[in-house]
Amino acid sequence: MKVNVESNIKEITKWTTNAQKKQIPFATQNAINTTLFQLRKEMGKQLDKKLDRPTPFTKRGFFVDKAKKNLLVGFLIMKDVVANYMQYQVDGGIRTDSKFIPIPFIPNARLNKFGNIIGKRTGLIKKDKQFIGTVKGTTGVWERTNKNQRVKLIIGFEKSVNYRPRFPFYLIAEKFSANVFNKNFVKSFNRALKSAK
Repeated sequence: MKVNVESNIKEITKWTTNAQKKQIPFATQNAINTTLFQLRKEMGKQLDKKLDRPTPFTKRGFFVDKAKKNLLVGFLIMKDVVANYMQYQVDGGIRTDSKFIPIPFIPNARLNKFGNIIGKRTGLIKKDKQFIGTVKGTTGVWERTNKNQRVKLIIGFEKSVNYRPRFPFYLIAEKFSANVFNKNFVKSFNRALKSAK
């Protein structure tokens, strides 16, 4: 999952001298890369605004493929491991699994500060009183209580989960880049002209 930042500098070249034109590729390269690193930081901020308690791992899930002087286009790329689950927040859709998808049952499930199941990677059973089974037609992780050996649902199992789009990844990239690229180019171009003297 990636977005690209590129530039159309034809209009600018009409008003520059030959000496200035030589600095345009270098200035453009720097402006694109500056914009991409700013965009990467912005994505982390937008995740906090759009999603419920995204993890630091998710907010660090972007990297920049920088532009070069001979290839004036760069990319902000979502890491594959993050894109595997973020695709449902970006595009929506139905997530399916050949076995099951664990869904915490609030308020019985113990969750971390990010709202995720604690220790899911090491297994869903955390106590001797817990077991995986089907009770009254509902399959999941159940826990026996001390009162009359009754059980309560901790985690439910679903074959599919329907997601609605909540994180407009491409729209954020497009709007942010459009707002900051020209400013970055002007700064970069002026620096390039000064260093060329």
